[in-house]
Amino acid sequence: MAEEDVVLITQAPSESWFEGVVVRPNGKVLATRLDKPELYTFVAEDQDAVPQLVCTLPGCNSLINICSIPGYDDEYFVLCSTADLEVVTHQDVWLWRVIMNSDDSIPPETIRVTSIPDEGYCLGVKAISDRVVLLPDGRTAVIWHLDTKTGKKTLFADDESMKRGTGEAFFGVNRLQIVDNFVYFTNSGAGKLCRLPVEFDPSHEEIGIRTTGPVQTIVDNLPSHLDGMAVSPSQTHAYVASHIDGHLHKVLIDPATGKGTSQIIMSSLDSPTGVNLAPQPNDPERLKLYIVCCGEIEVAWMPREDNPWEAIRDINSAITVTMTEEVVETTTIV
Repeated sequence: MAEEDVVLITQAPSESWFEGVVVRPNGKVLATRLDKPELYTFVAEDQDAVPQLVCTLPGCNSLINICSIPGYDDEYFVLCSTADLEVVTHQDVWLWRVIMNSDDSIPPETIRVTSIPDEGYCLGVKAISDRVVLLPDGRTAVIWHLDTKTGKKTLFADDESMKRGTGEAFFGVNRLQIVDNFVYFTNSGAGKLCRLPVEFDPSHEEIGIRTTGPVQTIVDNLPSHLDGMAVSPSQTHAYVASHIDGHLHKVLIDPATGKGTSQIIMSSLDSPTGVNLAPQPNDPERLKLYIVCCGEIEVAWMPREDNPWEAIRDINSAITVTMTEEVVETTTIV
């Protein structure tokens, strides 16, 4: 992919730090702001679109991440807390439910679901159902199972592949995605993309999902500080962002063996944090890759080198990537 193909399509609020991103059924994007308790939306197809504030959640100062709720149209879980990003700690962690209205002029319904005991730092949230979510904990380097009805948090998976390793990154297991009977996850500090075989148990709604085998390491040679991750529905490839060096990696995966190889397909992104791969509403055969960048935000523990996008943060546009079985249009948000 040629570097000159990379252009921005929209500009988020200045000095903002976005992490979570989902695509609504109508094609609009929802993004969570890590440095404020704010949820934003915008129209990715409109190059002149300005992100609009959807809601502000009370009792917290950070929206960590967001996920859709299976079986519910346009409803989402949002993980939030009171965080200190300079020292990488948080407390008073809560799970909220946000119910969007088809009429965007009507504010969404927001429901505080349950508090979450969190002695580590849960960095993501992925719903199995409206009853069960998985929480990758980058600080304690495990994946938790949360019953949203009772608030009970139990250990779902603990493996050496989730540990931080010897790198300089703060976190181990970071992002998580479920595709068919696998839980895919990144290890931020160790530079790994892995998957864990699972089975679903809808007959026991308080359990919902369980592991069925050992972790499979897809690649272990990615740089540290991995953040956003998206796996294709075919499980033949994944996209992983490294927010310190500004690279987007494409990982080719053998679905049968779980082994893979990686290559850098984009560079000089401005601190990419969130990645989402979703079908276009008007053409499900075409997938669009959404990339959220936190831009100019800097904290003491996050080293930054000079970035060629430093002077063009307000430019809007997009890139396309052509692959064998699909076309991925990439939307970058900073």
